[in-house]
Parts: sequence; C-alpha cells; structure tokens
Amino acid sequence: MQLLVMGAGYVGMELLSYLKKEPHDVFITTTHKERVSQLKPYGKDVLVLDPANKQALRDLINACDLLFVLIAPTSPQPYEEVYLNTAKEISHALEHRQKPFRIIYTSSTSVCEGAQGEWITEKTPLFPPSENSKILLETEKIYLNSNASTCILRLGGIYGPGRELTKRARYFSEKKMPTSGDEPTNHIHLDDIVKGLLFCLDRSLTGIYHLVNDDHPSKKDLYDSLCKSMNIPPPLWSEESHKSGYKISNEKIKQAGFVFKHPIIKYDSK
Repeated sequence: MQLLVMGAGYVGMELLSYLKKEPHDVFITTTHKERVSQLKPYGKDVLVLDPANKQALRDLINACDLLFVLIAPTSPQPYEEVYLNTAKEISHALEHRQKPFRIIYTSSTSVCEGAQGEWITEKTPLFPPSENSKILLETEKIYLNSNASTCILRLGGIYGPGRELTKRARYFSEKKMPTSGDEPTNHIHLDDIVKGLLFCLDRSLTGIYHLVNDDHPSKKDLYDSLCKSMNIPPPLWSEESHKSGYKISNEKIKQAGFVFKHPIIKYDSK
C-alpha cells in the first residue's frame, strides 16, 4: 500500500518508526527543508511542502492509497491555516479521484468543549465555544464529507516519552491554579495513539472514535498524586472552580476491538 504521512512531529515520528517495519511504500511531507535528511530513512520519498506549488502535494496524494493527517501548529500559526486550509486543500485534491482513498486524521477532544453531560460520546451534539475548537470541528466535517473513506481519532491530552505528566506536575508545583482542579482529565499515551492509528489502518475503520484513557482523575487528584510521588509540593488550587469538565468515553473504539496498552495513568515518577 502507498501511504502518505503528513505531519512528522511527536506522533508522526513514532508512527513512522513503526511503519518502517511494515511492507508499505511510505511518503512523508514536511514544511522544513532542513528535516529532509532526518526523514529520508523512514520513507520512500520526502516532499517539502511549498505553498506556491500546491500541485506537487495533489499529485502525491493521488499517487497514494491512504493519508495520515497528523499535523499540529507551531506557534504562532493560526488554527485556520494549519487545520482548515489543509483539509480544504486535501479535499480539493480528491474531488475527481476515481480510485478508493482513505484518510486517517488525528483531531482533538477539545472539540467537545462545552458539551452537556457527564460522559461525552461520539454521538454527543457539539457546539464548542472557542474559535480554535470550532475550526477543529469544521475540519472534521470537511474530511468526513470528502471523496475518501475517513477515520477520525479524537485524541485526549497527549503524554509519553519526552512529554511525561511528571514534567507538568513539576511545572505546576506550588503554582497558583485558576480552578479548584475538580474537572476530570482526558489523557492518552503516545503508545496508544500509534497503536490506534495502526488499528484504524488494519481494520479500515471509518467515522469518529475517541482515543483516551479509561480513567479520568480530576486535575487535582492527578497532579497532587504526581507531586506526592516526586516529594514536591502540590499546586495551589483555587477555592472555586471556573471551568466545567467532562469525561470522554472510549467505549466505541473498545467495542471495535481496540485494547489499550496504557488504560490508566500510573502515579509514579518513573
């Protein structure tokens, strides 16, 4: 299969390491010329994206069977430019395609901001209040309505090697927090993101799936416990909560057969 990976960041590089072991022809895009030599060992070819030459990306998309869209903004890039415009460009490239094409796109559970109910499923009506979350939700709709079989993974807060939750706990230690910390958290380990991407690839899943841990400790419980494991002072929580929280359900992807490698967060400093 001809696979195209768009977005070789934290998640993309880990995925490429796994795909390197698979019998696929992998193509990679990057927006930075200086990364070409780093990325070449992971794929058949690397395309440096050039806004002035959109046809090159369209040609590459049409030469492939499946596209992983794993892009993320580098500050201060606007969400509209990174997510929405990219989705429109990809959708436009596929308008007249005759052969089947698949898209696997990593979205965010932040699209669920403001949703009503303790538990949020893939069927929960969404009306996010923030502009960035509105853009992410609109981006999902473009991919789902494109001339492709699309699978969207809504990721919780990402953690893993180099992005350990203990690092965040150390940063929050003794800091004044804007809420009481009662709001539930929704996290996902890097290992399970890559496992989820490969699961969607192998099972040919379509539609929207939430990819988050089984457990949803409150922000206070999570970071107080992590600080305790490191023998450092906990954050200083506000007496009043100013932000309502929600728990993201992962039942749909588990019912499809997915098994998490890290279903719960471990409260230790390792």
